[in-house]
Amino acid sequence: MKTLDNSRLGKILSRHMLWCAIVTALIGGRILSPYFFKGNNITVILYTCAIYGLLAIAESLVLLVAEIDLTIGISAVVSPALAIYLANAIYKVCLGTQVVRGGYVTAPWWMIVVFTLLISSLIGLVNAVLVVKCNVPAFVATIGMQYAVTGIGYIITKGTPLFMTKVKGSGVIGGSKIGGIVPLCLFLFLLIAGIFIFLCASTRFGMRIYSTGGSVRAATLCGINTGRWKMFMFVISGFLAGVTGVVFTSKLQSIDVTQTTGYEMTALAIAIIGGIELNGGVGNLKNTVKAALFMAVLSNVMSMI
Repeated sequence: MKTLDNSRLGKILSRHMLWCAIVTALIGGRILSPYFFKGNNITVILYTCAIYGLLAIAESLVLLVAEIDLTIGISAVVSPALAIYLANAIYKVCLGTQVVRGGYVTAPWWMIVVFTLLISSLIGLVNAVLVVKCNVPAFVATIGMQYAVTGIGYIITKGTPLFMTKVKGSGVIGGSKIGGIVPLCLFLFLLIAGIFIFLCASTRFGMRIYSTGGSVRAATLCGINTGRWKMFMFVISGFLAGVTGVVFTSKLQSIDVTQTTGYEMTALAIAIIGGIELNGGVGNLKNTVKAALFMAVLSNVMSMI
C-alpha cells in the first residue's frame, strides 16, 4: 500500500513538475524578500513572463519542426529601430520632414507597429530561405543572421538609443495595467499562446508541424510539404519576435540595440524546460507557458540575491 502511494505520488509530481517548480520559486522569493508579493513586483514578474513567453512560443514552434532560431532576441529590438528609420525615410521623401530628431521619435505608432511586424517577418523569411532552400544548417544560418542584424542595427542607429516618449499611444500595450497590477501585455501573450495551443492540439496545422518535426521522410511520403511548413514556422517566429519588440518598446519607451542581448537563449531554455525536444516533433505549448512563468519568477528571485 505504501509502495502504491509512493508510486502514485511520483506520477503526480512528474505530471505537475513545472507547477511544483513555480511554487518552490515563489516560496524562495518570499523568504528572500518581504516585498516579493507586493503589487509592483508581481507586475514585473508578469511583464517578464509575457516577454519571455512570446519569444519562447516563437522558439518552440521552430523547434517542433526540428530547427532552431537564434535571431528572435535581436530581431525584437532591431526591427522597431529599422521600422522607425524606414518611417523617417518615407516622411523625408514624401513630406520633406523628419520623424527622428535628436533621438526622439514622432512617427505615428501604428506605422511603427506595422513596419516592425513586416521587418521581423522578413528576417524570419530570410532565415527560412537560408535553411530550407539553401540547405544551411539552422544553427549556422540563424546565428549568422543574428550578427548581421545586430550590425545593421548599430549602423542604422549609430549606437545611440531612440526615445518614444513623444509618440502618442506608444505606451498603451506595454505600460497599461489591469487592476493596477496585471500588465495588459500579459493578456496579449496568453491570447497568442492560446491560439497556437489550439492550432497545435486540435487542427491539421498542428498535425503537419508535429509530422514534419517527427520524421521529414514519413511526412513527405504522406504528402506534407515539409519545406513549406519549416519556412512557415520561421516566418511565424519572426513575426512573434516583432510582437515582442512592440511590447518591449512600448514598455521601456526607448530602443537600444543591446536591450535584448541573450533573450534568444532564455527563450530556448524555456522551450526545453517546457518539454520541447531539440530533435523536433515532441512537446506541448501549454508547458512552454508554464516554463515562461517559472523563468520569470526565477529571474526575479535571482535578482534579489
